[in-house]
Amino acid sequence: MDPMLQGQIKEWVLIALFGGFPAYLLYMMAMAVRRKQQNEMRRHLLDKFATAKDFAEFVQTPAGQKYVMSFSDAATSPMDAILGSLRTGVVLLFGGAGLSATVSMLNAPYVWGLGVVLSCLGTGFLVSAGISYWIRKKVKLEANE
Repeated sequence: MDPMLQGQIKEWVLIALFGGFPAYLLYMMAMAVRRKQQNEMRRHLLDKFATAKDFAEFVQTPAGQKYVMSFSDAATSPMDAILGSLRTGVVLLFGGAGLSATVSMLNAPYVWGLGVVLSCLGTGFLVSAGISYWIRKKVKLEANE
């Protein structure tokens, strides 16, 4: 391979690695701030009700039912958690495999090691999602019996 092309590929891989990690951290921080703001908004809304009777009347309205459903969807959706694990696992698995495949072009063993670690993490997420799905299915069958 042309040494100049090899140097350019190495630069792009390093930019992707060192640029992607801070972007991921920023995304995670933004999601944490968003979750905190949602929790504060919900708490302030609950503080507005003087008595349990006021809150019960609110819950009987369509807006109140929508408000309560937003709690239950966020807290008790096992399929969303399983699908999230599947998405994360597939992305990590393919990202790790892609990094591992670039070793022959870059002649950089640290990239191969990072690729193996990402592939293992992806496989772990996929196994976790599979076990979660199996447990959910088994619990659902036992509940029907």
